[in-house]
Amino acid sequence: MRYCLALSLVIAWNGGGSHRLAAEDTPAEAENQARAKALLEHLQSISMEKVKAETRSLVPLVERPLLTFTDPTRANDHGTVWAWSTGGRPVAMVEVYQPAGQMQRIHAMTLTSTDLVMGSISKQLVWMPQSSAIEFQPFPKAPKPADREVTRQSQLKELSRRFEAHEFWDPDNSRFELRLLVQPVYRYRDPDQKIVDGAVFILAHGTNPEAVLLIEAHGETAATAEWNYGLVRLGSAEMHASLDGNEVWKLDRTPNVAGKPTDPYWLCFTQIEKTVPKD
Repeated sequence: MRYCLALSLVIAWNGGGSHRLAAEDTPAEAENQARAKALLEHLQSISMEKVKAETRSLVPLVERPLLTFTDPTRANDHGTVWAWSTGGRPVAMVEVYQPAGQMQRIHAMTLTSTDLVMGSISKQLVWMPQSSAIEFQPFPKAPKPADREVTRQSQLKELSRRFEAHEFWDPDNSRFELRLLVQPVYRYRDPDQKIVDGAVFILAHGTNPEAVLLIEAHGETAATAEWNYGLVRLGSAEMHASLDGNEVWKLDRTPNVAGKPTDPYWLCFTQIEKTVPKD
């Protein structure tokens, strides 16, 4: 099982990543389609490898965005979230957006695996975190994972609603409440890793993703599995998350906002080589 839901989709995608412009497309539609194609090609140029012991293995891109968003209050345009996965839990995710009026892309890379990765962006920038930031914890007072997948989907949503989150960010280190996007953006399982079922949820400022919540049923089978959760950042702010009203996760601001390419979360920039055609 591997699938993703694209929320608030504002640009056109197809399974092969290309789109033939129709004669009746408006200039705005043509621009969106061209931008989508260019962005997908850019994401496909990022090489993501799982690093374990002395071996490396290539991890494919999920070739549709898990989420699309815009955040006018923070001057972020054309935002998308992507993941790399072989079918189980994503090994890494990236939030990509374009500052309003600028011809560059900002990439917020985050490690969602307990293993390490190496990402090569545009064959120039290398992200190689030296440690993982995700730690899975048992879910207190959680029901047993159901046998049926459709029932587990309801369980996942109910478990996710028990979280609340906020961040401190500019201006003046203001507090911003984060809201849970109630639909998971990605579902997965991985028998080899004893993950019976799992889902990726987003905690967002509006629709702008700031943190990732992963909820998984760990065990050999649904009958023996237990629910666990883990959180990682997708933003540079000071992060706080509570479960049933009790704080369970806190992260300070990322050093110098961007962090370092050896960190499990890193901000980097690439230039957009050419403008999106208007016609």
